[in-house]
Amino acid sequence: MINFLSDYPHLTNKYKKLVGISSTVPIEVIYSGGFVALDLNNIFISSPSPLELLKKSTEFAPRAVCSWTRGVLAAAVFLKLKNAVIVTEGDCAHTIPITDILSYRDINVFSFEYPLNHDLKRLKNEIDRFIEYYKTDICSCEKIKEEFDRCRAVLKKIDELTYRELKVSGFENHLNLVSASDFNCDPVLFYKNAREFLDEAEKRPSKSVSLRIGHAGIPPIFSDYYNYISSLGSEVIFNETQRQFSMIDGIGRDLYGAYHNYTYPYSFQNRLKDIKKAISERELDCLIHYVQSFCFHQIEDRMLKNELGDFPLLTIEGDYPAPLNENDRLKIESFISSVERKKYKLKSKKINLLNRKNHAVGIDLGSRSVKIAYYGRYEQKFEIFETMDFIIKYLSGENKKKSFDKFQADILKLSGADNISKIEYFSTGYGRYRASVFDAAPFSEIECHAAGAIYSTGLKNFTLLDVGGQDIKVIEIKNGSIKGFSMNDKCAAGSGRYIENMARILKADLGEISKHYREPEPLSITCATFGETELIAKLIAGVDIKKIMAGVNYTVYARIEPLLNEHRSLSGALVVTSGITHNTAFLEFLKSESGFKKIVIPKNAQFMGAIGAAVLGVS
Repeated sequence: MINFLSDYPHLTNKYKKLVGISSTVPIEVIYSGGFVALDLNNIFISSPSPLELLKKSTEFAPRAVCSWTRGVLAAAVFLKLKNAVIVTEGDCAHTIPITDILSYRDINVFSFEYPLNHDLKRLKNEIDRFIEYYKTDICSCEKIKEEFDRCRAVLKKIDELTYRELKVSGFENHLNLVSASDFNCDPVLFYKNAREFLDEAEKRPSKSVSLRIGHAGIPPIFSDYYNYISSLGSEVIFNETQRQFSMIDGIGRDLYGAYHNYTYPYSFQNRLKDIKKAISERELDCLIHYVQSFCFHQIEDRMLKNELGDFPLLTIEGDYPAPLNENDRLKIESFISSVERKKYKLKSKKINLLNRKNHAVGIDLGSRSVKIAYYGRYEQKFEIFETMDFIIKYLSGENKKKSFDKFQADILKLSGADNISKIEYFSTGYGRYRASVFDAAPFSEIECHAAGAIYSTGLKNFTLLDVGGQDIKVIEIKNGSIKGFSMNDKCAAGSGRYIENMARILKADLGEISKHYREPEPLSITCATFGETELIAKLIAGVDIKKIMAGVNYTVYARIEPLLNEHRSLSGALVVTSGITHNTAFLEFLKSESGFKKIVIPKNAQFMGAIGAAVLGVS
C-alpha cells in the first residue's frame, strides 16, 4: 500500500475534514459545511509517483480507462478519504462506476449532477440538494463565495497579464488557474501566494512571442507541454478549461448564476462560444486541442474543426503522465512552424540544388532507415542505410570529430567529385538532432516532406501521403504552404512495419505481397503485432494466401483512407512518397477507391524527407 498521505504533510491536520472532488463543483458548499475540498486530479498529477498510482489503480479500473479517471480513483483510495463528491452528469463517462467503486471502499459519495440541458431551475435544485447534504444554507455559501471571489479576482488579473501584457507564461497561467478548483485546500494561503505572484509578475517586462497560442480541452497530462511550446518562441495565452475551473467568470454573480455560467459540464456549444470569444479577444494565432486517450471528449474534436474552419488547429492526444514523446514534439514543432510561415508570410526561395557553389546533403534519420540525398554541381546522388547500421557506423562513438570525418569521407566518395569547396548538411526525421555531430541544421519531418514534394513535383496544391516504417503522414498543401496535417503515430497499424510483420508470417517477400489486390480477404485486426494471430487463423481455415496478401494491402489502405479524406486537396491531386510507392497493390487501391483525380509518384519518392531537408536548408 502506498503511504500516500505522507507526500502531502499540509493535509495531515485537515485529514478528517477532506472531501475529494472529481471535478469542479460548488466548493463554497463544502467549506460552508465545515469541510475542506480536495481536487483529486491535482493530487494525482502532482504526486511524486503518479505512474505508481496508475499501476496500483489496476486493482479497481482496467487499462482502457483514461489515466485521469484512474488517477482520481487511486488518489481517493490511497488517501483513505472518508468523503467524496463525484460529478456524475457533466463530466467523465466513467463517473457512475467511480461512485460504485468508492462506495465499495467505504467512502461516502455525493453524486453531483450538472443538467446537460443547462436548465437553471434544475441546477438550483441540485445545488440546494448539495447544500442540504452538507447541512448548511445558501446565505452561508454566498458569504464563502464572496471570500473566494477575492482569490478569483487576483487570478483574473493574472490571466489578463498572460494575454494582454505577456508577463505570465502559459504554464504559470495553467498552474494558478487549475489550482483554484480547491485553492490547494487553503484559500487564505492561496490568496496570499497568488497576490505575491501577481505583484512580482506585474514588475516583469513583457515578452516577445512568435505566436499567441490557445489551449482547448482538459489540462494536458504531459509534464513538459508548456515549457516545450515556450522553447519554440511561442506562448500559450489561453487555457480553456483551467480558466473555467477557476470560476473567474463567476465573480460578482450569485452561487447559482456562477455555476450556470461555467461552460465545461454542459453542451459542447457552450464551450465553443467561449473558445471563439477567446480567439477574437486574445488575438490567438492558432489553437492546440488536447484530448485524452480513452476519453469521450475526443468526439468533440471533429465538431471543433468543423466550426473553426480554416483557423489553424492541432490535435494532440495524451495517455499517461510523462514528457512529450518525439512524435508529439514533431507535431507541435511542425504546426508552429507552418503557422509562423503563414503569419509572417515566409516563403522559400525558388532554388536549384544542382546549380550551387556549395554542395548540400539532406539526411533523413528515420526509425527503420536513413536516407541520404546529395546535391553537387549538376549532379545528385542518393543512398539508403538500415538505421541501426547507420548509427553503429557514424553515431555510436564518443569522438564527434572522428564520426564527422568518417561521414564526410563517405559523402565525398558518394559524390565522386574533386575540389569541393564546402558541403552543407541538413537533417530531419526522428533522429534529426543526433545528426548535430555532422553540423547538420535540423528541420521537422512534416516541413521537409512537404518541401521535398513541392520541389520534386512542381505542384503547389495537393495532398501528400507518406507511409513510414512506424507512422503515416498525410499533409494538405495549399498554394505551396502546409494547410494541415495528421499523423497515425500511436501504433504501427497501416505502416511499413505492419506489412513487414505480415510478410514474415506469410513467408513471403515484400515484392510478392505487393502484387496482390484482387478479392482481398477481410482482416479485422490492424495491429502490427496481434494481426499475426488473425493471419494464422485464416491460413488454417484454408483461405487462399493470395487473397490474404490482398487483404493485408487493403487493410493498409483502409487505415489510411480517413486521413486522406480529412486532408483532401480541392485540386484532386495526391502525391505519394516513401517505400509504399513500390507496393503495386496499394497503389491500385488508391486509384480505384480514394477518389483522387491524379496520383503522382515523384522520382526518388523514398527520399522526400532528405530532399526536403536540403531544400529548406539552402533556401
